[in-house]
Amino acid sequence: MTDKFVIYSKQGSIATIQLNRPESINAITQSMRDLIFDALMAYSHDEEAKVCIIYGAGERGFCSGADLIEFGKTRSQTESRAIRKRRDLWGLLSQIEKPLIAAVHGYVIGAGLEITSLCDIRVASEDAVFGMPEVAHGFIPGAGGTQSFPRAIGKTHAMKQFLSDRSDRMTAQRAFELGLIHKMVSIDVLLKTAFNLAEEIVVPDLEVLTAMKTAVLDGWYMPMTLGLNLEKRLIGNIKSNK
Repeated sequence: MTDKFVIYSKQGSIATIQLNRPESINAITQSMRDLIFDALMAYSHDEEAKVCIIYGAGERGFCSGADLIEFGKTRSQTESRAIRKRRDLWGLLSQIEKPLIAAVHGYVIGAGLEITSLCDIRVASEDAVFGMPEVAHGFIPGAGGTQSFPRAIGKTHAMKQFLSDRSDRMTAQRAFELGLIHKMVSIDVLLKTAFNLAEEIVVPDLEVLTAMKTAVLDGWYMPMTLGLNLEKRLIGNIKSNK
């Protein structure tokens, strides 16, 4: 599956999704959102693909957020939200059963940061800067950011990013210290590092990967006893299928 602005490809068991609109720092249009949705669905249903890397083209950044020019042309925020619900990219990102790796650089802003926060493993270049400027623009994050970002770095730190001046951006070093990113590398080895991480994840049994992610993500919202029961059920399913 290939498109000018979103490119989905696969190397063995490793799938990749490239945001390819570098002239706009990969700002996400409504059509791009749908294309990313389609790429994730392709990955989700491909039994050979066991991990997916999401990254951005160009030197300036991973993603500068939603395309504000297009956003300003919609009749209302309500209309924009209604269109988004029909193909819920952000819900898919949060629920997809297979591992997702974000490899980000430069500007990681708004929706770009929301995508990053919803990935399981996050690696960034040393030049990356992170920000959530929606409040300064007169609205709130609408792609899951109010939920995923605080879970990634903690409520207190997330609130500061939400409410502070939009020029107050988090550096890669600070993001690493807070746990938003797991590895910080030079830009020239960013993708190589992401692929190395992907190779560490790939195991012969896809069911083990999906069960592991399900146990952690679904169990996160449960009381401990229910989470332990979920873990036991998943282990039983794996054993019964062998």
